[in-house]
Amino acid sequence: MCTVSIVPVPDGCRVVCNRDERRTRAAAQPPRAFPTEVSWATYPRDPVSDGTWIGVNDDGLVVALLNRTVAGSEPRVLAQSRGAIVPTLLACPSIAQALRAYDSLDLNRFEPFRIVMTHRSTVAVVAGDRSHSSAELFPLVRPVLFTSSSLGDALVETPRRRLFEELVLAGDDWLDGQYRFHRHRWAGWPEVSVHMTRQDAATVSRTTIDVTSRDIDLHYESLAGQVSSRRPAA
Repeated sequence: MCTVSIVPVPDGCRVVCNRDERRTRAAAQPPRAFPTEVSWATYPRDPVSDGTWIGVNDDGLVVALLNRTVAGSEPRVLAQSRGAIVPTLLACPSIAQALRAYDSLDLNRFEPFRIVMTHRSTVAVVAGDRSHSSAELFPLVRPVLFTSSSLGDALVETPRRRLFEELVLAGDDWLDGQYRFHRHRWAGWPEVSVHMTRQDAATVSRTTIDVTSRDIDLHYESLAGQVSSRRPAA
């Protein structure tokens, strides 16, 4: 369960991801650089799956994973975690190659998911489950939002998108609006908030990735322990 937004900036973009997780799940390991076949990829790692939900490689490709949940649906017991998908795609230097790597995945091994990728000024969104897969590419010309919840994606989509339009799209400073959006909590509706909390789950971390032609920076905040970490050198 995550909320991911992408805001264009001169010569690049800023990606912010709130990770929502069950309180009983083990805390993620802070981000570090991992070697790939062609370069290095930096991401926090989930100790349960050995995978991740967001990362960036040295070519500036950002990959984020969102679960897809229909309210009332029962999860299947599968052999492979969706968190394994992101490192696989981060081994690619471009969206085109990442899409080819995605096409080789056996979707029957995973619960439904959505992958958001951005590279330079292009965004790709792929949604997959065991019955079908779809892909969309578009230029990044204005802020975009993607969100999910274990309560059901449809429950949180409308209120979070309205808030995004109010704080980000309608504002004069997209980055300031993005900052406030990812920290927003409705006092009377905390379980649906972007910075959410409920009895069994909460927003446990926030990852900010800035990519330009000159620099790549990943800033990770573990909200449970208030641990802050920046992208380490490869």
